[in-house]
Parts: sequence; structure tokens; C-alpha cells
Amino acid sequence: MNNDRTNTCNKDWKKIARASGMAIPDSALDRIAQSLDALEADFRPLVRALPPDTEPAIAFHAVLPAAAHQEAHQEAEDAE
Repeated sequence: MNNDRTNTCNKDWKKIARASGMAIPDSALDRIAQSLDALEADFRPLVRALPPDTEPAIAFHAVLPAAAHQEAHQEAEDAE
């Protein structure tokens, strides 16, 4: 297993999306891949600066602010 976080190999975002079971049209995948490549390039120097015992996060959980949560809940109730 290669733990070298400075590896700059390009990821094939389309293959990753398909392997994950995501049904995204090729035209959208092209746009998304460009954005992900740019993010990868921006974050790569930051990853290099992490201490060796720190692992980058591999998953993020979105949390709605309380006001947005209340608004979504109200919309769901109104729809019933």
C-alpha cells in the first residue's frame, strides 16, 4: 500500500463515479471532473503540509444549519 500523500497521479473521476454506481451523464461528468481536478490541484499542497500521523478526511457529512432544517421541515409539513 502506497502511503505517499504527495502522489500527483490524476484520478479518473468518471471511472470512480461509475464504480460507485452513480448514474451521471457523460457531459455532466466532464464538467464535474474538471472541477474535481482543480480542487485536487488546490488541496494537494495542503495535504503535503499535514504531519505524517494525520490522515486526510475521506468522508464529509453535511449538516443543515438549524434555520434551514426548520424550513425544510415546515415545507414537508405543508406538502402533506
